[in-house]
Amino acid sequence: MQRPELLPLFLDHKTFFQSPSDIIKRNIPVSPCLDGHEINLIYGPLHAGKTSFLRQVASFLQGVKVYINFEDSRFKELEPESFQEIEGIAAEVYLKENENEDGQIYYFLDEIHNVPGWESWVDRLNREGAGVFVTSSSASILSQEVSSLFADRTRVLKLLPFSFKEYLDLRGLRVPKPNFLTPSRCDDMLCLFLHYFENGGFPCVIKDGNSTLSRKYFEETLQAGVIARHNIQDAEGLKKLAVFLISNMASEYSLETLKKVSGIDSEDTIRSYLDYLEEAFLLYRVPMFNHSSEDGKENENKNENKNEKDAPCKIYAGDTGFFKTVYPNYPDSLGLRFENLVFLELLRQGKQVSYFRDRRECDFLITEPDSQAVTAAVQVSVYFGSPAVREREVLGLLAAMEEYGLNEGLILTMDDEGVVEVPDENGEKKTIIINSVWKWMLE
Repeated sequence: MQRPELLPLFLDHKTFFQSPSDIIKRNIPVSPCLDGHEINLIYGPLHAGKTSFLRQVASFLQGVKVYINFEDSRFKELEPESFQEIEGIAAEVYLKENENEDGQIYYFLDEIHNVPGWESWVDRLNREGAGVFVTSSSASILSQEVSSLFADRTRVLKLLPFSFKEYLDLRGLRVPKPNFLTPSRCDDMLCLFLHYFENGGFPCVIKDGNSTLSRKYFEETLQAGVIARHNIQDAEGLKKLAVFLISNMASEYSLETLKKVSGIDSEDTIRSYLDYLEEAFLLYRVPMFNHSSEDGKENENKNENKNEKDAPCKIYAGDTGFFKTVYPNYPDSLGLRFENLVFLELLRQGKQVSYFRDRRECDFLITEPDSQAVTAAVQVSVYFGSPAVREREVLGLLAAMEEYGLNEGLILTMDDEGVVEVPDENGEKKTIIINSVWKWMLE
């Protein structure tokens, strides 16, 4: 692309980026992005608010701010040779207009993964002293090749759909301290939580009160982030696979079942499609914890070889709102959606997650990033009132606690609370904290 083709794009994007009227702010600290000279990699699902976060960051910076959205279809013919033209236009359009600003220039590059050869260009911009902020709706931005090129010069932020706290902020409501609420205020918070739980955390879904956007986002991500990006020939089979997995969230799967529901005969193709769906944040795979593994590298729901990929995994949807919009006629399973919600919150908190199953099952084990040391066990149960449910959930949690030497465990429920002391098989007391999930999400 030459200057006459690029200039109108620059002007359109500049007008959009400088307009503050439609920014949906994230409740995420901006200050870490303002310090140092690292390349800022911000990645996460489409429509999760990455662009708004860039605009938040830009509002705190003094200097020349160049914004380009490479998701714009008019950039589809862009070649690596055009990067020099982009810098020339940036000087022409931005530097002249901001000649009274200090000499620092910042590049805000949205959906950068759409441009072949972007890595070398961003590397050069950073080495020449420019501030660089890039976003991507593909987890491939953290590939080994990218990490090696940028070495230790990156600051990475994973940005997911809104948390319950951010939901309240966006609704203009004060985020309360959960343990200082009156009973009536607790009832109000529970009602708000249920609305958030049903519709998910995409910012425009919350802002507009339009849950059907969730379906649109699913379709768009499937088409642009998977089918077009990976040149998928069997788009219908891929869609059947994705819909089945999302409608069976928080459940294990077998390759035979996935072949049957999708009509795809090849197990290797199924494995590749699972990788692509996870890369686009439509779903996540959570492994069953394997304490025989010698290291904890990348236990962030990804496996490195075929045998590991065929090991037991649970599937979680990228947003709880997908369930009722992607497959609205599927029989609801409140408990599995509830578990999915907890998983996403653990992910927002940066936790490394797996699950435990022996004779009994515990929904989540939290492990240290650089080891296989288990630091916490979490069980999820919508309703905790019946004796049979209490026994099942407590025994499953207790089994995990005993296995990994934990003295305390957590059970998250819809609205039950308390603390129980339970003796283990050696007669030693273990503490189990029972907390309502919405209070836990506000802590």
